[in-house]
Amino acid sequence: MSNRGAWVHPSIKAILLFGFAAYIAYLVKSDRILFYISPRMVLYVKLSALGLYAAGAYQLYTAVAAYWGKRQTCDCGHDHSDNGAPWKSAIVYGLFAFPLLLGFLMPDTSLGSSLAAKKGMNLNSAASVKSSSAQPGQAGASYREQPQEPVSGTTTSPTSSSAPPLSEAAGSGAQMEKLFPFEPFTEAFAKHARKLYKLNVIPVPEELYIETLTTLDLYAEQFTGKKVKLSGFVYRDDTMNTRQFVIGRFSVQCCSADAAPFGVLVDYDRAAAYATDQWVEITGTIGRTKFDGSELMVVKAEQIAKIEPPKEQYVYPNSEFGS
Repeated sequence: MSNRGAWVHPSIKAILLFGFAAYIAYLVKSDRILFYISPRMVLYVKLSALGLYAAGAYQLYTAVAAYWGKRQTCDCGHDHSDNGAPWKSAIVYGLFAFPLLLGFLMPDTSLGSSLAAKKGMNLNSAASVKSSSAQPGQAGASYREQPQEPVSGTTTSPTSSSAPPLSEAAGSGAQMEKLFPFEPFTEAFAKHARKLYKLNVIPVPEELYIETLTTLDLYAEQFTGKKVKLSGFVYRDDTMNTRQFVIGRFSVQCCSADAAPFGVLVDYDRAAAYATDQWVEITGTIGRTKFDGSELMVVKAEQIAKIEPPKEQYVYPNSEFGS
């Protein structure tokens, strides 16, 4: 390539590098970066933007130097000029420019029901825990006189035997240990369950969303009849009746590529009034039901309020849980 045109390629490279750095800065500034990665990864992405800026600045310097005829040389004995066919260079640059344009032109949206339907909504958040340990619900059932049998497609009605009174259940450590037995792998969930059981209304906070729902699901029999309050987006599929929907969230480990939808089945007589993907906050009573051939935890909703989507719409595993 002649000295006159030697500045073209480094100029294009500088534009692309600055473009990616600017896109990252835009996502961070607008908090839309959380649509794509978990908060613990944000720092590394910010650092990568600094690296892109530095590389872009070097390419810009190279372009300016080439424009003024200052050809850079080295002692390696190889020609580093871009002498390929223009159409080949256009294809290579296009591979970088196309996703960058998509990033700026396409709207930034969080994951919702459409992806949840493709991945499959997980209504049994304690499945992985149950598969690696004994069923605690079986041991806990002996604490009560008669465990209730759910009716297919309907929720169990809370009764006095569903959740022992607080004075009985929280009276001694021995009683609580009997109510919430555990193995080494589930000890943290049992401790969390004992704390939750003492509350009149069990909150499901953002920072312990996964762990709290897993605890409630793991000890579903013991928590039957207890009140719970949680938020999420409305999800539906063809297997649900007009009284049912799922209040769901996406669990993210690292980035949106590994996002997994999970949630809780909700039973409410006016469920149809809430549109799919609408964010809601629900207060209701925990029960159990037969759904799609499986016995699941269900929330018999008593109050439902429409809310704005939170800043962080995904939930993340809490590394300090159980420590």
